[in-house]
Amino acid sequence: MVLDGGGSISRKGFERVMVDNASLRGMVQTGCDATTIGVVDLNMGASYFLERIAEAGLTVVSANVHDEATGDLLVEPYVIVERAGIKFGITGVLNPDLKIRTERNIESHGVTVSDPVEALRMYVPEISKQVDFVVVLSHSGLTRSKDLASEIEDIDIMVVGNHNSHSAQPYEVGTTLMIQPGYRGQSMCDYRLSFDADGTYKSYSGRAVVLDNKVPADAAMALMLKEHKLAIEAASKRRAAREAEERRLKHEARNAAAAGSYKEGCIGVNESCKRCHQDEYDQWQTTAHASAFETLEKSLQSTNPECLACHTTGQRELPRDGSVEVPGNLRGVQCEACHGIGSEHARDGSYGGISVATCVACHDSSNSPDFNFPQYLAKVTH
Repeated sequence: MVLDGGGSISRKGFERVMVDNASLRGMVQTGCDATTIGVVDLNMGASYFLERIAEAGLTVVSANVHDEATGDLLVEPYVIVERAGIKFGITGVLNPDLKIRTERNIESHGVTVSDPVEALRMYVPEISKQVDFVVVLSHSGLTRSKDLASEIEDIDIMVVGNHNSHSAQPYEVGTTLMIQPGYRGQSMCDYRLSFDADGTYKSYSGRAVVLDNKVPADAAMALMLKEHKLAIEAASKRRAAREAEERRLKHEARNAAAAGSYKEGCIGVNESCKRCHQDEYDQWQTTAHASAFETLEKSLQSTNPECLACHTTGQRELPRDGSVEVPGNLRGVQCEACHGIGSEHARDGSYGGISVATCVACHDSSNSPDFNFPQYLAKVTH
């Protein structure tokens, strides 16, 4: 049985529908039996969320998220799943204290969130009469999830959602087994329940698995992801070309500025720097910085604005919707990405100093968890 603690929809605007559909299809393909409503799922409003999960065929349960207009529950309060003759009743709750942020063009997220304690006290007894185990998908963070496990009787298993770290081992709060997988799909929990020959529950075992490069890729999932990336690349390039043409027609006099939202002072290494710094330029060409954009092309991410910010030059303020294509002369991590824009070049030695702060804008804990300033600097020093 595969379960998820909620938060399945992307919070990014980059080719949103395609990304969300692929994400939800991926969950279905992994065999996800149920998830619950997470705070980011309502970023585009309830109607958008319902449309996406219906299209994907994903099962979503929640006992305390209601349609704002009707007062009815937005999705089914619970689902019953049977595995090897054992019945599991699965419900979910959302912490009402979490702030639901919507896009600027969305007037309302379209839901109300009731007290999860009252909701669980209503549904858990009903569920427990029909099943062997009651499972709660708690998109409530760690502290609130523990509180719920303490306050509500007969919860056998709780999946902790909306918490940014995983627990390597399961633990118990009262009689409730707590499973804490972390977030953003960076790890998953693999747990097994053991039963005696007569079917009586005996014990549990398992651990959290970090989904790094050591985990073998599933062939079907890898193919789906590759096809998705190809589709995103193609759609983004078509959109960028279309919008670039519209800008050209509307703002012909300002074409250079409008076609790429970068600071006008960025000139690109091939334009100027190497004229006086040929040796430094030659050394730069041997580094990973020089081929940073090609790395994105190989991984089918060359239109992803989340990646382009650190794999190009002067594109920190690039729109996050994939609508602008990076000019060729600003692709790769060029001189100005680290030393500052060329228009501010000084001859007194004050220009272009490198510090830890220079690097960590991109080499942060998410993108570069093993970052070590002296070791990394040695690879690019010239």
